[in-house]
Amino acid sequence: MPERRFSVTPYRALLFFATVMGLTQILLLVDANFSRAKQFQESDYIMTFYVAGHLVAADEESQLYPATDATNFIGASFDRAAHALLDNLPEKTTAIYMYSPLLAWLFAPLSYVGPNLSLLIWHVLSVFALAISCHLLARSVKINFSESLFLCALFGPLFLTLWSGQLGLVFGLLPLCTGYLLLLHERHLLAGIVWSLLLLKPQYLPAVAFVALIFVLLARFQLALGLAIGTAIFVGANLLIFSPTLVKQWLVSHRLSDTLFTHAQYGIPTHLITSLPADILLLLPAAMRVTVKWPVYLAAMLLWLLGLYCCWRVNRTSWREQSKISLTLAVGCLLSSIALPHLLYYDLCVLIPAGYLLATTNDLAPPVVGVQSVARLAWTAISLYLPVFLFLKSHAALALGLESILLLSLIWLLIQIKRAIRTANAL
Repeated sequence: MPERRFSVTPYRALLFFATVMGLTQILLLVDANFSRAKQFQESDYIMTFYVAGHLVAADEESQLYPATDATNFIGASFDRAAHALLDNLPEKTTAIYMYSPLLAWLFAPLSYVGPNLSLLIWHVLSVFALAISCHLLARSVKINFSESLFLCALFGPLFLTLWSGQLGLVFGLLPLCTGYLLLLHERHLLAGIVWSLLLLKPQYLPAVAFVALIFVLLARFQLALGLAIGTAIFVGANLLIFSPTLVKQWLVSHRLSDTLFTHAQYGIPTHLITSLPADILLLLPAAMRVTVKWPVYLAAMLLWLLGLYCCWRVNRTSWREQSKISLTLAVGCLLSSIALPHLLYYDLCVLIPAGYLLATTNDLAPPVVGVQSVARLAWTAISLYLPVFLFLKSHAALALGLESILLLSLIWLLIQIKRAIRTANAL
């Protein structure tokens, strides 16, 4: 019999490394959850979502938000409740809950078990949501599901999302990918309703609102109508389950959001903040921030307008409908990773769909020259930032460097889109 040779290509070596990394991360999460149970009380999940669910389950939801005249979150009712419930939560740590009352109600069932077991259950749900999301994306772009799932293990924000027990996979990535697949199949109304679930993880909402606005400018209103119906259901559920007073407290608490990034006692490392506007402001003296804040936010808004104009032109071309939708969503995701006022490193998981859509070579997105290489560069830069975040001293300039790479990637993408549109119009 002829001898069969197995050749190891660079891609196969990368896939093997990704598989090992993925399995190692899962084992690390399970082991650390129990071997370092006390330290995990400072995780976002336990001191935020677990405590919020416990308060709702105990009919103490009035403690979720600070008083309407509060000037910060330190010593607020939620912070006190967290320290009373979690005996190993350090005194200097401030617990904060700024999400909707409805989200706390959804976490109430997970508060009937111990905090670490609850976190483990949440880890399982998050990995399951990631797998479904990758399956939907792989089906959309026609690539191998298992390979793409394990390659995600090399994306730095994903590990940090799982480690801290954040919401991004269950209430962010999963609705985002589900709505995208529905949109590809021309189920616009249902896609909008599904995308309204992103109100539970609002950092992901601007990307889909961007797509809906493009559709409105083209006199296609079903997607926006679906978002409006879902939003009405979301608001109605909050008011039906909770009192209007509590909902008002939740909304008023957002006026304190800027203090999250400027007050040292909150303990948020400055290089965890991967928002271009916030990173610019953090590099300035505190006395200048109030003056410069609105010009910086205006510049960020101009980026959105530039992307809006570019994608409006995309949707007026003769390209395939699937290509136009995919490219518009990718631009919306990239804009969200750069131009939102408040964004943290683990929120960059919003870029996973853009990575799928732009880095593959199956021409789902139009054959725009250089898109694949730029997408891979951005993906690599984001992942390499994880060890920088873990091992280097906190400084906003580090995050600003990462955001600069993402900004250059966006600009290059928009330039390439403009060239492709010009070429298409000339034919």
